[in-house]
Amino acid sequence: MEYIQTVLVQVEASRLERAAEPGGLLAELDEHRSFLRQQPGFRDIRITRSINPEGSVLIVVETRWDDDESLVRYETNDPNVASVINKHRDVIVTGSLQVLDMEALRTDTRADPHAAYRRTALPLLIPVGILAFVLLFIYGLSRVYLEIQGNGAVALAAGIAIGVLLVAAYFANNPRAPGWQIGGVIGLAALALMGGTIWAVSEKDQGEATGAPSTEASPAPGGQPGGGAPGGANAITMGDFFFEHQGSQNPTISVPAGQATTFDITNTGKALHNMHVASGGKYDTDICGPGDNNPCSDPNQIRAGQSGKITINITQAGTYDFHCDFHPTQMTGKIEVK
Repeated sequence: MEYIQTVLVQVEASRLERAAEPGGLLAELDEHRSFLRQQPGFRDIRITRSINPEGSVLIVVETRWDDDESLVRYETNDPNVASVINKHRDVIVTGSLQVLDMEALRTDTRADPHAAYRRTALPLLIPVGILAFVLLFIYGLSRVYLEIQGNGAVALAAGIAIGVLLVAAYFANNPRAPGWQIGGVIGLAALALMGGTIWAVSEKDQGEATGAPSTEASPAPGGQPGGGAPGGANAITMGDFFFEHQGSQNPTISVPAGQATTFDITNTGKALHNMHVASGGKYDTDICGPGDNNPCSDPNQIRAGQSGKITINITQAGTYDFHCDFHPTQMTGKIEVK
C-alpha cells in the first residue's frame, strides 16, 4: 500500500522567476528533498508545474510514503511542504494552497504472494459467516419469543414455518434465480429479525422500568435542575477529514450576532488540523494565526489528541464559511450568525 500527500499551490507567472531564485520557493522545495530522505517511510518526491506563460502557474508537490503513520508523523512536524510554501506568501496566490492526503489504488502486475491465501480464505469464511448468521438468528428469535404472551408464540412459529416453505419452494422451482432475489430475501429476514429484537428489548426495558420504583432526581438546594453534558453545545470535533458538531459532520453552526461565543475544539484524528472562519467573506491567509482578522483556532495547529479553542464574534448577520487550512477541500462547514 502507498500513501500520497499532494500539495497544490498557485504562483503568479510574473513572480515565477523570483520563486526559482536561490532561497526562493522552488529552490527551497528542491532542497527539502535531503530532509525528506532522512524520514522513515519516505519513498520519493515529485515537483511539477503547469507550463502556461501567463496567469497563475500551478505547482504540484507529491510526496509518497510506505504507510499512513509515516505521512502523519511528517505532516504534523516542521518542516514540511506546507510550512515551506507558507514562508513564501509573497509569490503565491492567496487562498490557493491545498493539502490532500490520499491512499493509492495500485494496479501492480507482479505476482501477489498473498493470492493463494485469499483463494482459500473465502471458502473458509463462507461457512463461518453462515454459522454466525444462524446463531444471531436463533438469539434474536429467542428474545422475541420470550416477550410474546399466550398463543402469539404459536402463531409466530407457524408463520415462520410457512414463510420458509414458500421461499424454499420458490427457489426450488427457480434454481437460476438472480442473486438480487436471494440477497433480498436474506435482507428482509435480517430486517424483520432486527426489528423484532429491538421491539423485544424495548418491551423488556419498559417492563423493568414499570416495575422499578421512581427515582426522579431533584436539584440540590439553591442549584438548578440537571442538564446535558457541560459544553456539549459548544464542542467541535475534528476527525480525518471532517468537522463534527452535535452529531452532524461538516455542520452549520449557529451563533448570536455581536456576541463572543467560544467553542472547545478537539482533534480526534491522526493528521494536523485547525479551524479558520472567513468572517470577512473570504480567507485572508492560507494558514491563520493569532492576530489575524478572521477567527482562528488557538493554537492554529492542533495535533492528534490535542484540544484548542476558537472564539467567534461577528456583528453582521449572515452565513460564513469555515475550513481546516491543511485540508480545505475536505474539511468545511458554515457559521450562521443570527
